[in-house]
Amino acid sequence: MKLTEAERAENREALAEMSLLQKLGHVFEYYKFPLVLALIAAVALGSVLYYRLTRKEALLYVACANIAVGEDLDVALDEGFTRAIGMNPGKYRVYLYRGLYLSRDASVQNHEYAYASQLKSLAAMADKKLDLLLMNREAYDIMSSGGYLLPLEDSLRGDLYRRVADRLVANTVILEDNEIEHRLDESIPYRAVTEEVANGILISAFPLFERADFSGEVYLGVIGNSARMDAVLQYIDYLTAENPLDAA
Repeated sequence: MKLTEAERAENREALAEMSLLQKLGHVFEYYKFPLVLALIAAVALGSVLYYRLTRKEALLYVACANIAVGEDLDVALDEGFTRAIGMNPGKYRVYLYRGLYLSRDASVQNHEYAYASQLKSLAAMADKKLDLLLMNREAYDIMSSGGYLLPLEDSLRGDLYRRVADRLVANTVILEDNEIEHRLDESIPYRAVTEEVANGILISAFPLFERADFSGEVYLGVIGNSARMDAVLQYIDYLTAENPLDAA
């Protein structure tokens, strides 16, 4: 309802006589809905701006499966590489998936964790947000048999190939099998068609990983559908260098 001039004058006089706290309460009472909307909009805008200003572009996505990486190696795998190739760590980074556990052990204690890790790995690969894996032998066997790893002999060239040739590892790749039928009926013998493929690097034999003092061997594998192969080759070159941190 439209107020008369006399009513508006009366409201102004009443407002002038209010204390500051009363004025704030009056404004909030009559304008709280648009004020709340404005506050929500301001928070949303601030969140978007903060994300855009602080978000770092991914150089690579690397997963650590069945291995624990110490603080020094963690820095070397991310910031060390970023600096080594001349990029700004404030704007670029290597995203590390830590704590993945891959296992065929179906015990109750670790089955759910292994299943969740497998789903996370498959989702990352499907989204092309997984390029390399650092893993122990059990995880390497699983990823190799599943056909997820890239054959490396045809992907590595020149000095890089010569540097890692003695550390290339061949593993079994299952081309086809009757696993589903065998699981449904164990009386049916398991059969598989396989081949041996050089799809791993014994990365723990190189200086950067030797200093990390792992309790067992660590392997490097490249995901077959990686969308960042140029960066992958740079990363392998960095990880296998004699003194990788000197370039960082």
